[in-house]
Amino acid sequence: MQIQLYLSAEVQSHFIIPPQDIQSDSATLLSSNWKALWGCEHLISTDDGLEHLFLFTNAVSKYSLILVDRYNDLASLLGSFQQHLLLALHEHGCPFPANEEEVDFHLLSGAPHPLTLHMLFLGDLAIEHLIANDADVEAAEVRLNTYESLSHPISASNAMRQRLQPAQVSYAGQTIVPFIPKVAVR
Repeated sequence: MQIQLYLSAEVQSHFIIPPQDIQSDSATLLSSNWKALWGCEHLISTDDGLEHLFLFTNAVSKYSLILVDRYNDLASLLGSFQQHLLLALHEHGCPFPANEEEVDFHLLSGAPHPLTLHMLFLGDLAIEHLIANDADVEAAEVRLNTYESLSHPISASNAMRQRLQPAQVSYAGQTIVPFIPKVAVR
């Protein structure tokens, strides 16, 4: 599996990634596979600087993972992301591969405006939830992935499930109201 991962400037600086290790999105053919394109943003660090939280968000489904970095090591963080991603895919209806799937990461820089804006919103929502819930990372993830509003009428979890199991999308419980044109009053 190939993952194309946008790294924010703050993430690049945190891990001291040399510019030559990051490809510009304008010089890279982006994958057409919805699972491949993700963004990574630094959320918050502890006061002592020993733990850092990072937000990973899928560009299409908006499904998000919050991961902790304790080692200042990008390879460890990406390994953790790989494990959490495979588990999330499995939980949403994608069977585990027979042999553990290896992920090939391509680090990207650029300005994917819709993803960046949505990640800023999710980052604020995550920090608010973490502060209100005694830094419970799992609860914050659940909140991000079940969030619905007028601008986001389907949760990220449901969006992922629909992409993984399109034939099993259920419309039970949804009422379709027929359009009845008003008769012109004379």
